[in-house]
Amino acid sequence: MPDNPPELHSESSKRPSSFVWRASWEHRKRLLRVEVWVLVVCSYVLLIFAYAWPADFRNTATAHVAAAWSAAILRTFMFHGGILLAVVGAVVAFARSWRLLAAITPLLLVTLVPSVLSYWPWKGGDVQGETLTVMSVNLLMVNHNTAPIIQEIKAARPDILLLQEYTKHWHEALQLEIGADFPHVSYVTREDSFGAAVYSRRPFVERPNRHVPLGEATEPQIRITIEFNGSKVALYNVHLLPPWGLAYTIEHRSQFADLLDILAADPLPVIVGGDFNFTENSANAAALSKVGLADAHSVGGWGRGTTWPVSSFFRWIPSIRLDHIYLGNGLTCAECRTGTGTGSDHRPVVAKIGFSRSTD
Repeated sequence: MPDNPPELHSESSKRPSSFVWRASWEHRKRLLRVEVWVLVVCSYVLLIFAYAWPADFRNTATAHVAAAWSAAILRTFMFHGGILLAVVGAVVAFARSWRLLAAITPLLLVTLVPSVLSYWPWKGGDVQGETLTVMSVNLLMVNHNTAPIIQEIKAARPDILLLQEYTKHWHEALQLEIGADFPHVSYVTREDSFGAAVYSRRPFVERPNRHVPLGEATEPQIRITIEFNGSKVALYNVHLLPPWGLAYTIEHRSQFADLLDILAADPLPVIVGGDFNFTENSANAAALSKVGLADAHSVGGWGRGTTWPVSSFFRWIPSIRLDHIYLGNGLTCAECRTGTGTGSDHRPVVAKIGFSRSTD
């Protein structure tokens, strides 16, 4: 006969494993709590760094540029980080860890609440007189399916059309389909990503400048002048280099520094549209605000107004706003929206612009 009956042996064998499991789970919960605290503290440190790093766009020192690029990336994907923190916050609330939840809440207010509030019912700027419809489209130079975007342009009926990644095949297609509607055109075709064009229903009152000097690059950046509501208005079509790699990041910052100086010194009411390769949360956007320019979407838009990406695998993650229309010197926006951009990797931006009544 065995020393221990089978049922007693079975019961005794369960107790140690059960004890180990309970101890392990309690230990794991403590570790998880510590890990969440580390995540929260690191989030505060990174957020402070992202906004405290000085926006010296002319500083080309490698260490400074690398740090500025890191700060820009953090600010670009702040909304995405907020989503992660919201998930963590929900788990923390379920676990009733109130101190942790209190620590996470200010981070959520900074990272998510502005985007949530952008869906609040809005009223655009108060415009006097007529409005000018401006449309900015990154065509995508490898996109040969020209029909959908051309149909979208026809439906939007812009007075001014700002085009980036303007190639020979896009020039031929656009001239065939809408050339008669836009008798005033200034363009540079290129077979890379930096051709540009401005189509206008209104005559140019000054000779267009197709090479506004931004940085050391030779990519076209176009400035035209039209008459609107009895005043001259300057329109810029810009496409800044993407901040990929050290050389491009330095040139992107240099281009923006030159653009900032040019816009601050321009005496005319200005409209600046295009693919800026930075978001509304960036130090670049803050610098434009400091010299008196407003983002048309912030004035007359609704929602996040994201424009990129709309193709490839990345379309499944929350997109960001790289395409903007900025206004200055008395102009405001009655309405701003994003389009579809079928065939491109960017959505177009369409804004109805006029002079603000507050400038009377």
